[in-house]
Amino acid sequence: MANVSKSNTSGGRSLLGSSLIFFTLITPILLGLAVFNHDCVLERIFPLPDIKTVFPFGDEEWSAPGSKPAKADDAVVPWKLQVSNKDLEDLKDRLRNTRYGTAMSGQNFVYGFPADQLKKVVDYWLNKYDWKKQEALINQYDHFKTNIEGLNIHFVRVQPAKSTDPKRNVRVTPIILLHGWPGSFFELYKLIPLLTTPQQISGNDYAAFEVIIPSLPGYGFSDAAQKTGLNPPHIARIFNKLMTRLKLDKYFVHGGDWGSAVGRSLAIMYPDCVLGVDLTLYGMAVPPGPSFIKNILYLTMPRFLFNVSEPHKLLPTNFFSLLRESGYMHIQATKPDTVGAALLDSPAGLAAYILEKFSTWTNVDNINKPDGALSEYFSLDDLLTNVMVYWVSGSIITSQRLYKETWSTGGLSDGFPVLVPSVLSDFRHEFAGNNAPDEFVRPYFKDLITISKHNSGGHFPAMERPADLAEDIWALAKNVLSRE
Repeated sequence: MANVSKSNTSGGRSLLGSSLIFFTLITPILLGLAVFNHDCVLERIFPLPDIKTVFPFGDEEWSAPGSKPAKADDAVVPWKLQVSNKDLEDLKDRLRNTRYGTAMSGQNFVYGFPADQLKKVVDYWLNKYDWKKQEALINQYDHFKTNIEGLNIHFVRVQPAKSTDPKRNVRVTPIILLHGWPGSFFELYKLIPLLTTPQQISGNDYAAFEVIIPSLPGYGFSDAAQKTGLNPPHIARIFNKLMTRLKLDKYFVHGGDWGSAVGRSLAIMYPDCVLGVDLTLYGMAVPPGPSFIKNILYLTMPRFLFNVSEPHKLLPTNFFSLLRESGYMHIQATKPDTVGAALLDSPAGLAAYILEKFSTWTNVDNINKPDGALSEYFSLDDLLTNVMVYWVSGSIITSQRLYKETWSTGGLSDGFPVLVPSVLSDFRHEFAGNNAPDEFVRPYFKDLITISKHNSGGHFPAMERPADLAEDIWALAKNVLSRE
């Protein structure tokens, strides 16, 4: 019996040892396979729900609760920007009476927009800036308004000039250009001639865009919602209705900042309408869960198992920069009306708040330059005209509410992939944390033509580097049109 017991004990130890050896060998292999094929694993960990439970395809009415719904009216009405002399005199009075703080010596833009630089902006605004000239620049293109879901939506419509060359076959395709905050429809104006001028596709076949530039609801001259919940997917539905109303049933999409969120929603919700999409802010396509896991994998795994080509885009690399520069977002995503009340009342304060973003978001190193490097990238006329859109429309409060409406309804990252042809415009100095490394992003764009790399440029490429951005949009269009 003793011999049998010893034999069983020995056999048990042998089996246990063999099992430990097996698991010691097989576990790293399985872990390696899981890491190497992490996207497949993540798809199982984070399965997608029914798209109809996530995206709002049904109609809404955005008038005030309890008010009588607006009459259904499909009319598209011509509109023209005309600011009264009374409003312009009021603006000048407020600028003359601006109260200034004292700039922190030697800190440039580290503390925000410094008082000495703000004085220079206000002086230019009062004594050199010609609003009537800028108003005429805005009105050089046709503007319209139309009521959709109870909101009067403002938009610019520009058609290409007809070709005088009888040998050219020019195909005109619509594109909707979408701005964000603190931009406006005017931010996209430099793209118009670059997109409406025909380009060769092959032989005698040319293409040109018919350009539609709407103001987001609550921005510029589009009505603001009078009830809560108007987030990017709802805006996407409104803009698809706009394109349908204009009988532009198939169209391209370009978006930056909030326009990227709306443009991505358009592509996901209406793939039969969207021919292709170009986005400058595309990191939002990666949901927080998978993004967090991918960042952890990069920090903990051997590089032969998990590596990224652009570690400068990872969250750990940008954590403190993101923390420093995202204070505005926390305010606007929680209590936008409080800071909005001050900005609505002070044109100088409004300019400081908006122009500081044009400085820092163009290149974070600009905080160390005396004028925030604004003059290196933009003209003061263009910057102030963008500010004027907010001032004369009184839309700063309602524009900021988009942050609260979005984060109150689950944020931006739903995890659904974009199925339509896509180009991602990657400008090197985009605001830290906005765009993830290529390896993170690719699984969420199933027909990705290219991620176009630009060695310079920041958050506002339509104003800063319009030729580069237009080139990306043309690359998208030429690829798609050549498939037909």
